[in-house]
Amino acid sequence: MSSEPSLCTACKGLVHRLATEPRTEPEDYVVVAESFLKLEDSCAARCPLCRLIRQKLVHDAFTTTKRFQDFRSVSAPIHVEFDEDTIWVYSPAQDEFGYTVEATLYRRPEEKSDDGVDDLRLKPERGIDDTGNGMIHSLQNDEGLEAVAAIARDWISNCLNRHMRCSTLATLDQSGYRAVPILPTRVIDVGGKPGAPKPRLVVQDGTPIQAEYFTLSYSWGGGVAAGTKLTPSNLETMQQGIDMASLPKTIQDAIIFTKKMGLVRYLWVDALCIIQQSNDASDDHTHKADWALECANFGRYYTGSLCTLAATGSLSSDEGLFLDRPGLDYPANTYTIQRHTQTGQPESLVIEPSLPSWISCISKGPLTSRGWAMQERAMSPRILHFTVHAVFWECAELSANEFQTESLSSRIGWPRLPGEELLSQRWLSEQSAEQRLHDSWYDLAVFYSGCQFTFPSDRLPALSGMAKKVWAMCAEGPEANLCLQQPKYYAGLWEGTIQRAIAWYSVWRVNRTLRYTHRSHQRDGYIAPSWSWACLRDDHLQVRFAQSHQPGFAVYDDEGPRKICTEWKFPLEIMDIKVEHTGPDPMGGVSYGKLRVNGMLACVNGVEREMTPSDRGHIFEFFRTSSSGEEHKLRIHLDSLVDRHADGERYIFPYKHFHCLLVAFADEDTSGDEDLKLVGTQRVTTAALALRATGITMDGVEEYTRIGLVFAAREVLFGEAVKTVVDIV
Repeated sequence: MSSEPSLCTACKGLVHRLATEPRTEPEDYVVVAESFLKLEDSCAARCPLCRLIRQKLVHDAFTTTKRFQDFRSVSAPIHVEFDEDTIWVYSPAQDEFGYTVEATLYRRPEEKSDDGVDDLRLKPERGIDDTGNGMIHSLQNDEGLEAVAAIARDWISNCLNRHMRCSTLATLDQSGYRAVPILPTRVIDVGGKPGAPKPRLVVQDGTPIQAEYFTLSYSWGGGVAAGTKLTPSNLETMQQGIDMASLPKTIQDAIIFTKKMGLVRYLWVDALCIIQQSNDASDDHTHKADWALECANFGRYYTGSLCTLAATGSLSSDEGLFLDRPGLDYPANTYTIQRHTQTGQPESLVIEPSLPSWISCISKGPLTSRGWAMQERAMSPRILHFTVHAVFWECAELSANEFQTESLSSRIGWPRLPGEELLSQRWLSEQSAEQRLHDSWYDLAVFYSGCQFTFPSDRLPALSGMAKKVWAMCAEGPEANLCLQQPKYYAGLWEGTIQRAIAWYSVWRVNRTLRYTHRSHQRDGYIAPSWSWACLRDDHLQVRFAQSHQPGFAVYDDEGPRKICTEWKFPLEIMDIKVEHTGPDPMGGVSYGKLRVNGMLACVNGVEREMTPSDRGHIFEFFRTSSSGEEHKLRIHLDSLVDRHADGERYIFPYKHFHCLLVAFADEDTSGDEDLKLVGTQRVTTAALALRATGITMDGVEEYTRIGLVFAAREVLFGEAVKTVVDIV
């Protein structure tokens, strides 16, 4: 008979301090292990508290297998700090992205975190025994795969037959039932039952085929480049059969799981179903033509899919869907510490085993940061997320996972996908439908602008499916019956929203899957016209819109700073818009765009003083003197990062002069308080496009390109400005 597990020496000291001290002092902590490997040694020796600490770190801090394995090789200690309500565990060492590994081991039940994570944490309905059976399954064996496949079959069946919200989003046939979709141009026949002939490519050659199919959403990485992909030279061969061993592991796993599910025979994978670029230059035209044609149908392909298999936890296609589950290595049980409160009352500090959360697995998963994947997720009616810790389910009505298959039935309060409301059609019933369209679409743009692309020129093509959906929904009818009253779409902007939509600015994006390299895509080809938010090139920047930046000015008096705010007004007159596209898709990639506007234009010459308020290299502040002699601050958010000075400490502002075009202003309102004059104030009452002349003039109109957005007081920029017609490209 094995003995009961006992605490290691370090955890005995920790428990003693937790029982006798209310908190650790600043700069004080308890070292429970000299490294993560030492922590695992203690877990192997069955220390119950070390197992809880490791499990919590694994579930909350490691969203990929690579990050977990990398940290295991670091000789960094594991620290614990605590107060009366919370126990934190962390390592002071930074990972390759500059982040410390940390997690909250315990928080008093009535306490909630500021970001609401505790409200979203998945709590076990019962304790987890040392086997972990019946909770989270290993996907490294057939038994675990079959268990997850059985759960997934139930999810799909319930979604099709019981979910009212999902049924309202489905395409119906003439009888009022969900219509069987038309297959994409090419699909993979996975071979039916396990043991059947190897998979092969199926090409529609005439009459459209109606059949159910799965789709795959994944990050290519280096796996696709090294493995088999569809090219003109192997098109015929792949129709005879595809060697599984030649495929990236993620595609192999998708084929295996599709077979295991037994619901569909076909799988759509872009690398195998769209003609890809090959080493033969003569194939280049065929590849580009096929990609342009198929790209325009991506949204339809994912919308029609019975289910999308998403490699949410994989950095690359060579990692697979069936990832190792490090949280299963050392199962943990609840551990209780008896102590007294500061008032002398006895209490039990109960530390429960942790379970993977939606936040750590989905919201922070590497696939979530990929641009193509956002549209694939938004357009898919049902998704199976394969993560490093568990399989999760997502549809319009249910969010669940393999260890809580039904308990997350309410989406209320759950982290929502940007664009979910946009595609739900709820906003169409509002009287202010145009404003709701604007708010929802540009909320999505904020998130989407921070997503990563291997090829930045894909930014607009990867959004075309969602744009088509919105365009069709504006007519409140099926896509086949589009009317002429739908808004026009210009490189990511909608007609009727242009004045607001060009008032965007750049902010720094915290990206946990991207090392800071100060990398810009200046040489990666044309993306979008400079007035479109989609043109942003730097990996570490994303957009915000001025309408989310509250205007006003701070007034300093004896009571401290106070802010007077009003709403933005957008006075710019839009005279003409021209956009040229790279292919047949009117909502896909663009090769040129010009915006002709009439507005207040002013020139900014010289800089008296400058500083960079952050160390990021894209925000600069200047102090300018107005005609009344007052000094005002002007802040410019550049659309791209700039280089450091030779001393390595400062950034070089690259423009000696530029023009400002007024796009938004707010009225200053000091009525009702005579003491609130414009003396001693810091005003932010205008937003203006920062423009640089290209030297081109057409029809007497000078051409400019946008370089940023400026926030300032109105009189410092536009006191003597006049209305001018300009072209922005």
